[in-house]
Amino acid sequence: MNKMRSWISWSNLAIVIIMSIIVTQILSTKFYEKPNRIIQSDVGNYYAYLPLYFIFDQLDYRFDAVSHPIVKDYIYSIPVENGNHINPYTMGMAMTYSPFFFAVHYPLKWMGYPATGFSQPYRIAIILACLFYVILAMFLLRRVLIKIFSDKVTAVALLAVILATNLLYYIIYEPGMTHAFNFSFGVYFLYLTMKWHERPGIWSSIGLGLLTGIISLIRPTDVVFALIFMLWKVDSFQALKNNVLLFLNKWHLILAIIFFTFLVWVPQFLYWKHYTGFYFYNPYKDLGFRFFFDNPQIFLSFFSYRKGWLLYTPLMLLLLPGFIVLYRKYRAYFWPVFIYFLINLWIISSWCLTWYGGSYGLRAYIASYSIMVIPLAAAFSGIFRRKEILSLILGILITAVFVVHNMFQIRQYLSGAIHYISMTKEAYWDSFLRENPSPRLKYLLSYPDYESAKLGKYPTPVIDPLYTGKLSR
Repeated sequence: MNKMRSWISWSNLAIVIIMSIIVTQILSTKFYEKPNRIIQSDVGNYYAYLPLYFIFDQLDYRFDAVSHPIVKDYIYSIPVENGNHINPYTMGMAMTYSPFFFAVHYPLKWMGYPATGFSQPYRIAIILACLFYVILAMFLLRRVLIKIFSDKVTAVALLAVILATNLLYYIIYEPGMTHAFNFSFGVYFLYLTMKWHERPGIWSSIGLGLLTGIISLIRPTDVVFALIFMLWKVDSFQALKNNVLLFLNKWHLILAIIFFTFLVWVPQFLYWKHYTGFYFYNPYKDLGFRFFFDNPQIFLSFFSYRKGWLLYTPLMLLLLPGFIVLYRKYRAYFWPVFIYFLINLWIISSWCLTWYGGSYGLRAYIASYSIMVIPLAAAFSGIFRRKEILSLILGILITAVFVVHNMFQIRQYLSGAIHYISMTKEAYWDSFLRENPSPRLKYLLSYPDYESAKLGKYPTPVIDPLYTGKLSR
């Protein structure tokens, strides 16, 4: 009976609500039934390592439409100087899909059904992979937050970070993309960091190493998560000194973390060496894309009408009061989270393509929500600082406003009222509060200038008043 009562809580109720909304939306949209959905765009190349190796018995990307008619529709490659063609994306996502891929692929073969790697069962496998990782992340995130904040604050923070951000879109409509996965792995990393600093051990060290490897292999810049581990609960120079002494004392565990991080990367190093001649290869350099660390575009990253993070995910405006509350009342968590936030912001805003391709909102920040949920929860704890029922009602109302706003924007994005890449100030306000695009929206769009971005230049978007199609293709 006592165990049953422990499950009846606001935070567990929040998880049930989130899961119900996600599953209901996935079943109602039935995107997995549509050809060329789920395994599409970037996901085709993330996933390609699995069918190419385990079905077509090759990793060489020199294939044609005659010998590989199915593969050609989903995958593209880039040439390297030695004449080979390689997958421009790393194999981290393929590793995360693999248990679900095998759970579908081999039963299909054993039962005599076509096992092409791209049919509906494989698309459903990717959806289930995303759901599995996200649901596990929600339960672990609850455990982390409940150690710092009250149950009610934890519940509202969980509802907000999932339902009121662009993370929700990538769970439901593009579950094969990296964002929901690295958000989930970021939560696992946060949880194991907390456990390791409470009681350092070999199993948590192995887990941290594997997670660091997979997070960085999926998206190398997300290795910045390691700062959370290094600075955990550092709120003074003495605390920093204590962490350094702890790492020196537990040097064998630190070596285990480094070893298992490297181990995850070994297949990628071998793949690059075999096809390019180098153990490490950066395919983006051949395409002209790069970071401008001396010229971070923070304003565009936050407020650009094309993709501004705070414009399309306004919930994150609560980070400012959240950091203030965190500093005043939970200082042991302030510095690791704040330093992580600043360095991650610098990295994200330094990438030449400040809009990060076609997407709903600025997707590059989604992985960081696994850490940003801490100052977000702190902001809500500031609202709940009194035990009055009005505080609870206010917190729920604020969350509800952001949730409704996010869900309405998703409907706009799906209808085309919010364009995936060509939004301008004029287009944004023309679509404001419209669920469907107006007839004049196409005249107000402006396709981004990729060539200028490669040089670190960002001219003011020019709209196409005569709609020749050149600026909004």
